[in-house]
Amino acid sequence: MKRIVIVGGGFGGVYAARALERQLRCLEDWAISLFSRENYFVFQPMLPEVISGTVGLTDVVSPLRRLLRRTHVHVRDVESIDVCNQTVTAAPGFRQRPHVVEYDHLVLAPGTVTDFRGLAGLPEHALPFKNLADALELRSHVIRALEEADIEGDDPELRQQLLTFVVAGGGFSGVEVVAELNDFVRDVARLYRRIDPHEIRVVLVHAQDRILPEVSPKLGAFAAKILRRRGVELALGSGSRRRPANRRSWTTGR
Repeated sequence: MKRIVIVGGGFGGVYAARALERQLRCLEDWAISLFSRENYFVFQPMLPEVISGTVGLTDVVSPLRRLLRRTHVHVRDVESIDVCNQTVTAAPGFRQRPHVVEYDHLVLAPGTVTDFRGLAGLPEHALPFKNLADALELRSHVIRALEEADIEGDDPELRQQLLTFVVAGGGFSGVEVVAELNDFVRDVARLYRRIDPHEIRVVLVHAQDRILPEVSPKLGAFAAKILRRRGVELALGSGSRRRPANRRSWTTGR
């Protein structure tokens, strides 16, 4: 039997497995295995909506075993790949022994990591925004900041920091995150009697002179106009040397 091993449970890995299942559905001498850190697939374009609660958690995740009926899913971290012996070794589970799977064909789709190069200070002070856990942590952190600001009456500077929210990165992800974050903060803040809506600052920091460089300048300018109309401040042409004072910022993966 021929064995295909796919490393990665994101868009690349899942869609590769689905395509292989269709192509090999009539053949019985092929086996497909997929390694993923989670047993579910996350539709990342909808993650910003998790912050605001516009969509529920179950709306952005799908169980891998429901998506991949003919694929053997291994929920493990891959520790090493032996190309010579054609084996994939994953982290041990309840039994402390290596989990080794042999392959005839290997597909590598482990995804990417957030790139902090050239962004001094972000790794130490920013919350990444790349997966479901990041979205939940960001939402919880925003709520906690509002709770603290509501009862903070002795330190005006700390109160200002608590009510200042900064998103680093003006690409597709950053713009969507700052839009959802801005709507969420301003909507929820109305429930706090001691928070004046005018105290809230939501800032989008971007190194280039316009947001959404992936689209036309006209469309990017229109998006910037909408964000400003909703109360978002745009700090354009801002590298790591210029950054508004804040307690915590968020960055989106590249």
